[in-house]
Amino acid sequence: MSLQGAAGAEELIFYVNGRKIIEKNADPEQMLLSYLRRRLRLTGTKYGCGGGGCGACTVMISTYEPTWKKIRHYSANACLLPICSLYGAAVTTVEGVGSTKTRVHPVQERLAKCHGSQCGFCTPGMVMSIYTLLRNHPEPTSEQMVTALAGNLCRCTGYRPILDACKTFCKESVCCQRKANGKCCLDQEDDVFDKDEKVSTRLFSIDEFQPLDPTQELIFPPELMRMAENKPKRTLCFHGERMTWISPVSLDELLDLKAAHPKAPLVVGNTGVGPEMKFRGVFHPVVIAPARIPDLNVVKFSEEGLTLGAACSLSLVKDILTNAISEFPEEKTKVFCAVLQQLRTLGGEQIRNVASLGGNIMSRRSTSDLNPILAASNCMLNLASRGKKRQIPLSDIFADGVGDNTITPEEILVSVHIPHSRKGEYVSAFRQAPRRENALPITNAGMRVLFEESTDIIKDLSIFYGGAISTTTCAKRTCWTLIGRHWNEQMLDEACRLVLKEIALPGSASGENVDYKKTLIVSFFYRFFLEVLQSLKTTDPCHFPGVPVEYRSVLQDFKTIMPHSIQIYQASEPSQSPQDPVGRPIMHQSGIKHATGEAVYIDDLPSVDGELFLAVVTSSRAHAKIVSIDTSEALKGPGVFDIITAHDVPATNEFYYSDDPEIIFARNKVICVGQIVCAVVADSDVHAKQAAAKVKIEYEVLEPVILTIEEAIKHNSFFGPKRKLEQGNVDQAFETVDNTIEGEINIGGQEHFYMETQSVLAIPKGEDKEMDVYVSTQHPAIIQ
Repeated sequence: MSLQGAAGAEELIFYVNGRKIIEKNADPEQMLLSYLRRRLRLTGTKYGCGGGGCGACTVMISTYEPTWKKIRHYSANACLLPICSLYGAAVTTVEGVGSTKTRVHPVQERLAKCHGSQCGFCTPGMVMSIYTLLRNHPEPTSEQMVTALAGNLCRCTGYRPILDACKTFCKESVCCQRKANGKCCLDQEDDVFDKDEKVSTRLFSIDEFQPLDPTQELIFPPELMRMAENKPKRTLCFHGERMTWISPVSLDELLDLKAAHPKAPLVVGNTGVGPEMKFRGVFHPVVIAPARIPDLNVVKFSEEGLTLGAACSLSLVKDILTNAISEFPEEKTKVFCAVLQQLRTLGGEQIRNVASLGGNIMSRRSTSDLNPILAASNCMLNLASRGKKRQIPLSDIFADGVGDNTITPEEILVSVHIPHSRKGEYVSAFRQAPRRENALPITNAGMRVLFEESTDIIKDLSIFYGGAISTTTCAKRTCWTLIGRHWNEQMLDEACRLVLKEIALPGSASGENVDYKKTLIVSFFYRFFLEVLQSLKTTDPCHFPGVPVEYRSVLQDFKTIMPHSIQIYQASEPSQSPQDPVGRPIMHQSGIKHATGEAVYIDDLPSVDGELFLAVVTSSRAHAKIVSIDTSEALKGPGVFDIITAHDVPATNEFYYSDDPEIIFARNKVICVGQIVCAVVADSDVHAKQAAAKVKIEYEVLEPVILTIEEAIKHNSFFGPKRKLEQGNVDQAFETVDNTIEGEINIGGQEHFYMETQSVLAIPKGEDKEMDVYVSTQHPAIIQ
């Protein structure tokens, strides 16, 4: 099917905060975040990492499903949401929840009055995550509240006051009530405090809060409901400056499109393609969005198991599995339980709400937490191409660790079949990540064992690992060797040796410690061994020993709970002046404006006439000579005005952060990856970034390359000045001590965590070479 043959829909229709939006010829490259800020001038959604990792730009999306006669509310990251995907949807931002001009919503009021905002950058996103949860569950549990905020990062306030605000909505008590009389264990009457010291723990008064009234919320636009029920579905086709977006409505049409454009990615939630385009410069001239096709949204139970459409969101899969586990016998749901365990920590709520099951599988990334467990559980993929349908085991696409040798570019993943577990079958999933939620795994695994009836003799075994290597990998030689063995410690010892030999880790292992990953690989199987051993004991206590008491703590799962905390401060004195703030918990002066999105940040300032945008070009080398900078292609880009280099700096090309100067633009050489080499000036931030990616810099590696402490000592390369902590005569002390301990310790480099995005607006005043400079900085004292 050609692009010209696709039925056109020139108008994109959706709602924002109750206001109808009709966008003609919507740009497929435009994300909802930039649309809200640039086109609608809404200030509540903040620029975060730009890849769906911080939740600062969280909004609520509402859609209507005519089949179920149900409205669905879900949170999503506006920075990853293409506006072309919003046809027929209603968007609610923090401005639509409440404002100081109309009515401050209880969520906004409580977050501000509970001191849950400091810089305010993450606050609108926090509000929207809590608000969306309350739209679905007016009296949430503390577990639901913690889960809802798992995709929102707070960098400066800290989560204690934010969770304090959340607790006021939860139906269970917000107090620990550990004392016999039902009072909090940290009540002032307790021995925690010095009786002579007058202290206080009261930070806010619940009685002052307005009640939550679900009847006062924005309704779903009736027009969108009528559109969903009455208007026949038709293909949507939007042509942008560089990209075309096609959203078909039938499987046959999708197969024709994929045959005509085999390289075009299928985008449902944009959680894979979006970050690739933003951070890696990947470009797709054609994108196919199949989310509206019924065949890709099927949910079907059968005697053999559960079939789920590839476009089903991970949140929907999570809900379906949760319901199935409660309805089916435990014996049949062991695969469901293992998959659900991975879904609870995969990304954050905003990611799971839009990311699809099929996208997670077809990306074939080693960091997928689902692929190892789905492959180990013998899940089947239902594939289709023009004139052909077939079914293959998911494990086949990871054969020999290649990762893509069975599915052709023209084939579409239509659905996934997850089988029921059988009697004598045990399934488990594992992952280890830098943090529990919203973090890519260091290593993950899926394991399944099937025993001969009423024995502990292995009949079938599947072990899959991911994260540690380039793709999901099966330890098939280990599994073949162990078939027929008893499930005992001798088998465990051999399994650990075999799996370490078979799962070969690359030397660098993506910057992670290889020994640590090997330890995880072994410990995951050890945990699986103990889990199965304990299950066998439960099934037949007379024949199977179970797990010794001293090892049972290994089997305890980490449970996310609402933390209990308290802040203690010196109470105010009766004689204090009413104007004296000491000892009185006063709300942040801008707290309400943070929570309503009305606080003005650099990117919220109105555009000035002739405003230009600057995007920096940074070094890809750490220690190299700059041979040449080719800007010819970049200068041809649309909207590009100029490219600034060190030669354009009129004065000294340096600035002072502390005592020593730092270079503004690298001139002849670079000293680190990420050092600024030049900058592109264009009429929009999009054009500036696109042009910056086209600047070509040629480097010549400089010698010596020093990467270790040993190499630095060899080349006499040290940081100066030397800093010492000495007291007394150190040399004399070493001569007289009884024992001297010598040795070495190696500490790896620190893995840095990003802050919120920083920006600056410079406006020439037109006289005396003066400028007004607006800076988003954490340190105003040294911006000069």
